[in-house]
Amino acid sequence: MKKKLLYPLSVGIIASLLLLPSITSASQSIYHVKSGDSLWRIATAHSMSVQELMRVNNLTSTMIIPGQALRIENARYTVQPGDSMFRIAQKLGLNLHNFVLANPGINPDRIYVGQVLNLPSQAPAPAPAPAPAPAPTPAPQQPAQNSFAQQVADLVNAERAKAGLQPMRFDSALSNVAHIKAKDMIDNNYFSHTSPTHGSPFDMMRSYGIQYRTAGENIARGQRTPQEVMNAWMNSPGHRANILNANFNTLGVGYYQGAWVQMFVGR
Repeated sequence: MKKKLLYPLSVGIIASLLLLPSITSASQSIYHVKSGDSLWRIATAHSMSVQELMRVNNLTSTMIIPGQALRIENARYTVQPGDSMFRIAQKLGLNLHNFVLANPGINPDRIYVGQVLNLPSQAPAPAPAPAPAPAPTPAPQQPAQNSFAQQVADLVNAERAKAGLQPMRFDSALSNVAHIKAKDMIDNNYFSHTSPTHGSPFDMMRSYGIQYRTAGENIARGQRTPQEVMNAWMNSPGHRANILNANFNTLGVGYYQGAWVQMFVGR
């Protein structure tokens, strides 16, 4: 009988400040001018001089308009404290999927300060991108999904009690975000802490208004019951560390068609 593969992953961070990007020279990429941009601001962000930027783009004046495509000779980026691939893509106007593809062999969930990443070339856009639509309110979890989520929360607090830790509060807003992440993994057929739709779990929490001092995430796929997924997590050091982290005091759980998500925050 073919063995069914079960996949757990864990991640955790402490919130940190976002610093300006550091970029080193390589081949060209395309930058699309945004409202409020100036040549000086764009050149500075990409470690170029205004004169270099004008030369590369055959510009005769410093006038630019939103949506205009500019060639950037600097197409490598050095990771700064607080960065994730999602946040870098947002800062530099990159397509996250193309950004990940431009860095084969690099785990998008495990980039580190000082790491040099390739920036993908992008086709010029004829007009500025429209403002992003507000995130849709997802359909509420079904009774079975709610039951699974509550059972996982109860099992988490049972394990914490065994370890002499305070129970975590089961939070409906955080569980809603966890459910969206679980559904996103199924709908978009991926298994990663970095969503092609929402970015890292920490970006996602912030986008849904979740406040935190510290945060973490466990994910799994293929387990059939709350007890089965908890056994898998508790037998994995990284997942167990999140579940028994004394700095976490609030828990959200999501389940959707075999995908499981735990989101932890400390406030």
